[in-house]
Amino acid sequence: MRRPHRSLADAIAAYPVITCDVFDTAVMRRLARPEDLHLLTGLRAESRGLLTCTAAAFREFRLEAERATRQIAETEGHDEVRLAEICTHLAACGVVTDPVALATLECWVARAVCAPVESVRAALASRTGAQRLVFLSDTTLPGKAVAAILRDCGYGSDIQVITSAYTRRNKASGRLFVHALAALEVTPDQILHIGDDPISDSQRPRAQGIATWQLPRDRPPPEPERVARQDALLRLAHSHRRSRAATPAASPLPRYAALLLTGFTLFALAEARRRGIHRLYFLARDGHIPLALARRLVARTGQTVELQYLEVSRQAITVPALVDDLPRLAEMAGDSLLDRPLRHALSFLGITEAETTSLLRDIEIDPDLRLSPATGLDPIRRLFAAGQDLIGERLRDRHATAMAYLRQTGFLAPGKRLIVDVGWRGSTQKALASLSGLPAGDLAGCYLGLWSEALGPDLNPNNAAGYLFDFGHPRHRTDAVRDGYALLELFLSSPRSPVSHYVMRDDGTAEPVYAAEPEPGRSIRQQAVTAIETGCREEFAALDALLDGCWPAELDPDAALFDMAGLLTRPKRGEVAGLNTIPFIHGLEGTHSVVAVNPVPLQDLVLHPRHTLRRIANAPWRAGAVRASLPWPLPDMTYADFRHRMERLLALVR
Repeated sequence: MRRPHRSLADAIAAYPVITCDVFDTAVMRRLARPEDLHLLTGLRAESRGLLTCTAAAFREFRLEAERATRQIAETEGHDEVRLAEICTHLAACGVVTDPVALATLECWVARAVCAPVESVRAALASRTGAQRLVFLSDTTLPGKAVAAILRDCGYGSDIQVITSAYTRRNKASGRLFVHALAALEVTPDQILHIGDDPISDSQRPRAQGIATWQLPRDRPPPEPERVARQDALLRLAHSHRRSRAATPAASPLPRYAALLLTGFTLFALAEARRRGIHRLYFLARDGHIPLALARRLVARTGQTVELQYLEVSRQAITVPALVDDLPRLAEMAGDSLLDRPLRHALSFLGITEAETTSLLRDIEIDPDLRLSPATGLDPIRRLFAAGQDLIGERLRDRHATAMAYLRQTGFLAPGKRLIVDVGWRGSTQKALASLSGLPAGDLAGCYLGLWSEALGPDLNPNNAAGYLFDFGHPRHRTDAVRDGYALLELFLSSPRSPVSHYVMRDDGTAEPVYAAEPEPGRSIRQQAVTAIETGCREEFAALDALLDGCWPAELDPDAALFDMAGLLTRPKRGEVAGLNTIPFIHGLEGTHSVVAVNPVPLQDLVLHPRHTLRRIANAPWRAGAVRASLPWPLPDMTYADFRHRMERLLALVR
């Protein structure tokens, strides 16, 4: 009786012949389950014009075709069906146009998704030159395709493979081991078989007298039903996440946003094609990650477009565009004071606290006054009226340097251009149009979404498009995003601080000046958004490697929001607490940051319910504000649920 071996390498050393299972033993797939390969094959085949159906439908047709042809093979006494037979059946059913091309493509897809199991590869590499290594596989793939996979995964160049598709016998029945013994001309006691299946790789070879080494079997969970109802690209991404080959996420944040950013980038490129535009400007900071993804997509697809990052911001562009509309600028400044003293009101123009304090005292307003519903915006309107000469001078200077920057970037060159931004109200597009004086048809905007109140003569479907919703339609996505619109701004943000304004250098060029964010908030925000960017790029790169450039034209918006839907509308308490450690919401001057949720004290909730409703309704993450404000015994609920229950309660009290 043999003594038990301490390791796989120790066991391998004791036998002259080693047979090894292939899939889930020598190699692992970058997709969770074998049937998910058909989804990927469908996406690639669809892009090549090989299908008469969608990629998602192909997966089901492919599974049914294998079942039907396997049934025929079994009646003929065979254990296995061959890939060529499956593809021929699909062609006969009118699902594919070229069965040979489809079979070749499926072999390539199988190669693309496989990675070596390093522990097995290292153990097999320890054998001596006198030991034989033969790979045994239950598969519909041809032996040459399996050998190519093993070569790609570093198992050498001279590989011997015996497959069930070739022999028509499989391991599951035990007949492939009988064939192997005869073909290799060895006795059972000379072989060690390595595998992970307790039946095919353990019981069946042992029944032939072959020693085995059983590897742990780690079967990923099946595709969740709610995922199975989604877009094929999202299903592919989730399959990769569930696979053995997936790297555990260092941060959960990128997984909320990766598919949304990918879908938005695809939409921007598609929108450029629809409008016949070849110049795309991705606006800082929201265009930072989409630009990186767009460059990779363009390199893959060959779309002829010019991609550029435009260092602009609401402060740098919208502010100088209001040089002749000080009342409107006063309202913007008041809305962005973020509960700070009025002496900070003009800091976004580089006007010091001392200068602002002097102006306020001249008109008998306390510099430490904080705007509130009681004060309204009258104090800041009076401040702007008193300081109109100083404010006007700063605005004219900012206007001149902003125009110089736009001119040197080529943004003002004749022709059509498309800007890519988060959106909501399209204020930057309006400001760019006002500032530059471009012809009406030469500037279009591409956004994540546009609120219904953004619709007007200067911003409408003729010159703007939203990915998730256009001017409030469809309503269900608009409402979901309204519950946490600030989170989308976080996920699209770049590590760099906002652009404050521009200055002219000695060489005559305009240079962006970035807002000075205070510490430790700056470092916290930069670390968070860097992690988001890194994770999103990694998820995109994994999908790109699987698709090999066969990207669909667009990703369904509901699927793009799938990973983030719960976070937007019904976040968990821990999610709110975690995200609320990141100060990322900036005022007009960009130097003061706050977190997304300012919880309402329970006392205010009880004593001032109407004020509480208004306060949460205007919160940048109102679903998070609901979750953070409600005491523990109350169930989590969406903002709409909270408002409905509060209004019913108030009606009863009334």
